[in-house]
Amino acid sequence: MKIIYEIKNTSEFPHQFGTIAQKYGTEVLEHDEGPGLFIFVKSKIKISEKIRDNKKYVYVWGATTDDLVYLNSFWGEPYQVIELKMSPLDFASELIELPQIHQITKEDIIQTFGISERDFNQYSRFIKMASRKSDIQEEVKLANTILERL
Repeated sequence: MKIIYEIKNTSEFPHQFGTIAQKYGTEVLEHDEGPGLFIFVKSKIKISEKIRDNKKYVYVWGATTDDLVYLNSFWGEPYQVIELKMSPLDFASELIELPQIHQITKEDIIQTFGISERDFNQYSRFIKMASRKSDIQEEVKLANTILERL
């Protein structure tokens, strides 16, 4: 998910950002262009300070519910929360973890993941194309087998 916080108490912000970076085992970096700080945890989460209309915001990409709860302890309720789509690899990994997957229907998958039929078809196409590659990941191979059965 993507989260946007509006920062009201800017004097505590640099210290808070440092504390958050420590929790994720990384450091606070400065933007290359323009003012602002960011935290990047490879393959997990990105947290970035942005200034818009003389207001300070923090944008968070790749957040989990646990991240949301943790960050709320610093900045309160988010200004905005946006659910992001899963990547095809994430979809494949989650799909193969479903219980009784060999008895599940396409409609069950759509409902379980809370996606549209269009999204389901897109994931299916991506996984089918990826399964043709020689360096296929096991999750994709298994997911393709499941999707072909539907």
